[in-house]
Amino acid sequence: MPHKTPKSDDPRQGALNPAAGDGVVIVKDPPRGEMQMTPDEADISGIRMLDAADEARKPPHSRAAKPKPRPNSGQ
Repeated sequence: MPHKTPKSDDPRQGALNPAAGDGVVIVKDPPRGEMQMTPDEADISGIRMLDAADEARKPPHSRAAKPKPRPNSGQ
């Protein structure tokens, strides 16, 4: 079955993708009206919101870029 692209007036927008700011959680371009999510998208949104809230509570210097994990060297 081909993947349908959502219409601009479709209330289902997928999971939220918040970011942590300095003492705030930022959700860019939230819909103005009703939003519909699948149960999985709602779970993911909730987890992301909790993670962003945790990061937003930390002092700014501890939110600095975290080192990326090193790729497996194969040894």
